[in-house]
Formats: sequence, structure tokens, C-alpha cells
Amino acid sequence: MPPDLAPWLLAYVAEQAQPDEVESWVDRVTNSILTEMPEVGTVEGLPEQVRITVREHWVAFLGDFAQPEQHFHLVEAARRLSVELADRQLPLEMLIRFYRVAQQEVWDYVSELIRALPPGDFDRADLLMYFWNRAGVWLDQSITESVATYEAARSRVLAGAAAQRYESVRAILAAELTDPREASAALGGYPISVHHTAVVLSVGDAEQAGTLESLAAELARRIGAANPLIVKPGGRQLWMWLGTRDQPDLSGLAAAATDLRHESVVVGVGSATPGIAGFVASHREAQGTLRVTAADTEDWLAVYSDVELPVLLGCSPEVDRFMTRQLGPLAGQEEGVQRIRETLTAYLDSGGSAEEAARALVVHRNTIRYRLGQAEEMLGRPITRISPQLAVALRHHDLFHRPGAD
Repeated sequence: MPPDLAPWLLAYVAEQAQPDEVESWVDRVTNSILTEMPEVGTVEGLPEQVRITVREHWVAFLGDFAQPEQHFHLVEAARRLSVELADRQLPLEMLIRFYRVAQQEVWDYVSELIRALPPGDFDRADLLMYFWNRAGVWLDQSITESVATYEAARSRVLAGAAAQRYESVRAILAAELTDPREASAALGGYPISVHHTAVVLSVGDAEQAGTLESLAAELARRIGAANPLIVKPGGRQLWMWLGTRDQPDLSGLAAAATDLRHESVVVGVGSATPGIAGFVASHREAQGTLRVTAADTEDWLAVYSDVELPVLLGCSPEVDRFMTRQLGPLAGQEEGVQRIRETLTAYLDSGGSAEEAARALVVHRNTIRYRLGQAEEMLGRPITRISPQLAVALRHHDLFHRPGAD
């Protein structure tokens, strides 16, 4: 502080600290905020909170203004205002605009003050720089701490809402909450009478669970569902429900998912089922479908309707013995045997067409015929006599006993 400013500053602070002068300043800044931001006037109680905050800021600033060194502290009213905006879920931009409008008023006020000063014993430029520096630091630090307070409060609000939503979902899944209207209200208005398609996403490392939400949003967009219900149960999973009036088309989802693959992520998608019972059933299907997924492969995403029978059968010693009896030598893990199984599966999936199987595997149709001949030798019977049981055994082996499967 320039020494010749001290007498004027002390006199200025004594004058401006008078109640009438304080209220004049509060009127000026508050009215400017309400003029620039008319939406503030529509929020009950908010204009008065803004006024109180302006007053506390100005009184605290004046109390520090004539001190040799500046000592900033965020006034309590500013903290309360930040928390109130967060609790009401009003945008952070509103809080920042409060300070920006106030900042402009400060600059205008200082300019007016300097112009109105009579000739004196100090340099007007020194006063201008001193006032601007002090006010600038006060406003900048006020914005920084107010934003931090808002974000901390907002995090608590969101965490509380997320926890409540999870508890409501848990109650529905446990059949503790069965009334559709109560369930919808507990889930923040998510509709219950529609078709529900549940999606369960899981990642290998729990620390990477934060990446699942963006993938969930993209899957919802691909399926064509707006406003999904997303729940974070903790750990490595994220749960999502898509509510749609009609059954969504999921037929192309797995095929279109190649470009969506995330490292170490697997996804199970349940079938679309209506009502609160469907909400529960589709989630159980999605959880079961995860059993036949494999991270970092083309099978990282699976739709329940495509794998329903293997999921229902599961992988037990009894089912494995059934598979071994049906496949015989075709259950081997040798690379050549794996190619024969792959060819036989493609042949069955194509409805018995060697040409279609060749296109699917990108090989010549004679290669398909040769491998089918090898399969007939290993099975000891013609391909034309392949039973549905063999097809199930092939599918089970592919999903549960491929290299790298759990």
C-alpha cells in the first residue's frame, strides 16, 4: 500500500461501513444481479439469499481493505448460497454468473469513484490499482472457494440420490417393493408399466468402473431408448434398465458392438419384458448372460435371446458329461479339432449350406466340405444325421470351454 493512501483509505472505510452506505451498495449489486439474471427471481427465497451474501462480502471486504496485507476468507453467507444452489440442483453457471455481474459492478463503481475524487495528496492511479487488485483477489478467491463448496455439496446430493436409487432397485429385485406406482416414485419417475431391457456391464478392474457409464449411454442410444435408469451397485458392475413402449430390436446389437468394445469390459443384455416382473426378470437374464461373455474378444457382449439355452443349462459336471458324449473326439482342444468344430457350427448356423458357411468363415467351400468330412469320420455318422443335442453340445463347448473361458 502506498503510504500516502492510508489516511484516505481509513476515512473511506469508516464512511462506507455506515449502515446506510452498506445498504446502498447492497441495493446496487443485488439489483444488477436480478436485472441481468431474471431467472433468480423465480426461485423462492433466492433473491434474499443473494442480498445477504452481497452484504456479508462487502462488509468483510471493507474490514480488510485498509489493512497492509490482504487476508481473504469466504463469508459464511457465500458458503450457504453455494450449498443451497447445489441442493436445489441449480446449475453451477448460475453461481459463477453472480460473481461475474458483481465483478462488473465493482469495476464500474471504482471508475466512478476515481472520477469523482477532488484533487488530493495521492496519485489517483495508485488508488485505482490498489482498489482493483484488492477487489480482483477477493472476487477470484470467492469464485474458487464457492465453486469448490458447490461441487462438494453437489457430490453429496448425487451420492445420496444414487444410494437411494440403488436401495430402491435392491428392494424391487428382492420383491420387497412390488407396487408399480411406489416403485416408479422410488426410482425418480422411471416408468414401470413399459417393457424393460436390463443391461449389466462389468469390468475386470474395479478402479475402471467409472468408464462404464459412457458405454452404457452409448448402448442405450444404439438400442434407441431415452432416459435410461442407471444404478451403480459398487464393485466392478454397472446396472442399466431401458424402458420402452414396445420391444426394442436387439437383433443387430451384438454384431454392431465391435466398434464399442472397451478393454476388459463385458456386457450382458436381458430380453425386453413388461411390468415390474419384467424389470426383475430381465436383470436376472442379463446377469446370467455375463457367464457366456469373454472380455477383449468378439463375445464381449451377449444378448440373452441368443444364448438362452446355454445360460439356462449352465456349466455343471452333468452338462459337461452330456457335451463330451455328444462331441466325442470333437471335444479335443487341438487346433485342427477346433477348426472342425468351428466349421460344423457355422454349417449348422447357416441351415446346412456349405456356401453360407464358407462366406461366414471366409474360406473356400471345398475347405468346408473337407472339414465336414473330417467331422463325419470323428463322429462316426453322416452330417445329415446331426441331432439337436449335438448342436447344443457344440454351442456349450464354444461358450464355456473355449480357450480363455472361465
